[in-house]
Amino acid sequence: MATVIEARPLADLEMDSVLAVEAAWEARAQGLKPWTNQEFLDAVAAVHARYELRRQWLRTHPQAVA
Repeated sequence: MATVIEARPLADLEMDSVLAVEAAWEARAQGLKPWTNQEFLDAVAAVHARYELRRQWLRTHPQAVA
């Protein structure tokens, strides 16, 4: 029996990625070389930029959404 996997909204996936960056930052804080605040902000900005590129791609390729 095949199961249907529902696609999650892109905003949820983006938030999951930001939370993963926060978890990595928290884990790294316990290590020898913790992230600086700027490194953390750069990582979060990279997540947002990646998802913005994905949104732009989806706007220009509507047939690929199905």
